[in-house]
Amino acid sequence: MANSTCATPIKGTHLRIIALDVCGVPITGAGSLVVVTKGFVQVTQEPQYLEGEEFVERTADGSLCVNQRDDAALTRMQLTIDFCEINVLGASWITSARNLVSGGPITGSGTATGFAVAEGPSTNRFSLEVWQEVAGAGACDPEGTQRFIYNAWPNVGSSQIGEYTIENGRSTLQVIAETRGASALWDTLIGAPWIPEGETVETDEHWLWNVATTPPPTIQCNSTEFVPA
Repeated sequence: MANSTCATPIKGTHLRIIALDVCGVPITGAGSLVVVTKGFVQVTQEPQYLEGEEFVERTADGSLCVNQRDDAALTRMQLTIDFCEINVLGASWITSARNLVSGGPITGSGTATGFAVAEGPSTNRFSLEVWQEVAGAGACDPEGTQRFIYNAWPNVGSSQIGEYTIENGRSTLQVIAETRGASALWDTLIGAPWIPEGETVETDEHWLWNVATTPPPTIQCNSTEFVPA
């Protein structure tokens, strides 16, 4: 039996979005997108379960002859993401909005300064990764290397825009999305150094949680193209 690791998650330090195609595979080259930010308030996960079928039968005198219920089955995760800093390219991708570009084409010298949201379904997909600190005495491993909690949802979409309030105070952009099973190519293409060597992401898995010592990626406003590992 393998030894167990204990760690206490605290705070959220980095959030990364990678644009995916319809099959959940990271898009490469032109049209790809990687955004790394700390401008989020929280990411809330609500598991969605399908209740198990119940089998109940009574005997002729009314007592229970059969009384059994199947196990509930996890179907997906619902994620609610609250952004206090809006990265225009990241926000427009996950909400399937159109970029508003100033100064030239988005593929050239132009800058995305905003987005326009149209009616219809949200079809874009993305993977979401969030890094946390480890609190207390377990913040570093026995060799003195800082540890992090790595959360990954490899295939996210069906996004809906939540509350956006304009008032005498800060405005937060809320996005509500749900997961699907991962693509078998997702961890292969991104490299996934935050997953133990030799481990893979299975196609029926929706959420990964791991204690890692590889530092999170660098935060920057400008998005980058995705380069396969």
